[in-house]
Amino acid sequence: MKINFMRSTLLLIIIAIVCFLPLGTKNALGVTEDGNSNSTQQPAFGEMDVFTPIVFSVLAPPVPVKGSDGLYYIVYELFVTNSNRFEWEVLSVEVLDGDASGRVLQTVSGEEVKNKMRFVGTRQPTDSLEPAQSGLIFMAFSVENKEDIPSSLLHRLTITSPGGLPDQIVSMLALPEGQDKLKEFGAPVSISSDSAVVLGPPLGGSGWIAANGCCNSITHMRSDLPMNGYLYISQRFAIDWMKADKDNRLYVGDPQNLKSWFGYNQDVLAVADARVVTVVDKYKDQTPFILPTKTGAITIEEIDGNHIVLELANGQYVFYAHLKPGSVKVKEGDLVKRGDIIAKLGNTGNTSAPHLHLHVMETPLTIGSNGLPYTFDEYNLTGRTSEESFFDEGLEDNTPFVDEETGLIKGNSVDVLPVNIPGQHNEDLPLDLSIVEFPEI
Repeated sequence: MKINFMRSTLLLIIIAIVCFLPLGTKNALGVTEDGNSNSTQQPAFGEMDVFTPIVFSVLAPPVPVKGSDGLYYIVYELFVTNSNRFEWEVLSVEVLDGDASGRVLQTVSGEEVKNKMRFVGTRQPTDSLEPAQSGLIFMAFSVENKEDIPSSLLHRLTITSPGGLPDQIVSMLALPEGQDKLKEFGAPVSISSDSAVVLGPPLGGSGWIAANGCCNSITHMRSDLPMNGYLYISQRFAIDWMKADKDNRLYVGDPQNLKSWFGYNQDVLAVADARVVTVVDKYKDQTPFILPTKTGAITIEEIDGNHIVLELANGQYVFYAHLKPGSVKVKEGDLVKRGDIIAKLGNTGNTSAPHLHLHVMETPLTIGSNGLPYTFDEYNLTGRTSEESFFDEGLEDNTPFVDEETGLIKGNSVDVLPVNIPGQHNEDLPLDLSIVEFPEI
C-alpha cells in the first residue's frame, strides 16, 4: 500500500500534541508567563504532551560552591538540539526554582544568549540552531546565602523562528493570531546536596593569580570534549595558578627563558592525604608564548604534559598538570600527606606560559570526566586583577621594557584591584583573577 508520507507525518505530530503552551497561559507547574504561581493545585512537570522543537537537558547535575565574594555559585550547562525541520532562535533562557513557586532565579536574554551559547565542539557563538544542530548554553548564577540554594531547577526557553513562526507551526498548533514565539519548559534537574570538597594549599607563598577560573571565564569552563562516548567538561572549575612578584610582574628577564618566570620551579604540594593513582613525567617543557594545540604540534596524550592524579578520601580526584620535567617525587600507589612536595611547577603539555593547572573530577580520567567544585581551607585574598591587565599586558611579550640599571627585560606589572572581602578566607573558592597568598610550606 502506498502511503502519503507528508500527510501521515503531520497527522502523527498533531495526534502527539495533546496541548500546547500559548503565551500567557500556565505551564505544567501552574506558572504563568511572568513566573508567578497562581494555582494551589499544580500538575507535575511532564504530565502533558507539549511540542518542543528544541530538546534540551542538563549536561551534569550542578554542585554549588561558595566563592571568595561570599556568594554561592551554581554552574552547569544546557545541552540543546534542534529536533525540528525549521531553524529556531533562542530569545531567552529563564532558570526557575523547581519547587511549586516556580520563581525566576536568572534570566539570560538578547545578546547575552549569544555570549553564553556555542555550537557543540566549537567556540563559535550562536543564538540559533538549524535542523539537527546542537549547542551548549553555559549557565552560572549565584545566591546570597546557603539557605537560598534551591533543591531543583526547571528551565523555560522562549524561542522563535527567524522571520516569524512558520505557517505550518501556527496552523498545526492553532496559535492565536499575532503570536510570534513559543515557550518551552524542560531540563529539570536536582541540585546536589553534597558540599564541595575542602582542599589544602597546592602551592605556598604570595602572588598567586587564579587565572581562567570560576565562574564566567571561558578557557576552562567552556572546554567541552567528546570522550569515551560522552560529552565532558572536566575543567569546569579548573584554575591556572601563575605567580607574580612583589611588583606584580609575572617575569623579569627574557620571557622565553623559563627561569625568568616567578612561578617556574615552585614547589607543588599535595592538597590532602591521598593516594597517587597516576604519574606521568616524560615530556619536555614548551617554549613560552607558543600554545602547541594552535600549531598542531601535540597529541591528546601530551595535552596534560607531566601530571599527577591523587585519589581523595571521598572518592574524588585531584589533577595537577604541566609539571616540570624530572621533578615528580611520587610514584603510582604512593600515599601522600597534605603539604608533601610532590613536584615542581613547569610548562609541559598544552601551555604557553609556566603555571599549575589544578582541578577536581569524578574519575581519574583527566579529560573524560565530570569536573567538580572545591574550596581551599585557608588562604589570604590580597586583591584581584583584570582580564585586560593580566592577559593583554602581563602576559604580552612584545611590550616589556628593559631596565636601564640591570639591562634585564621586565614584564609589565598587572593591575591589583580591591575586593569586597579581603584578608583571611576559609572554605571558599578564589574566583577568576583573584590574587591570593597561601600559607608558607
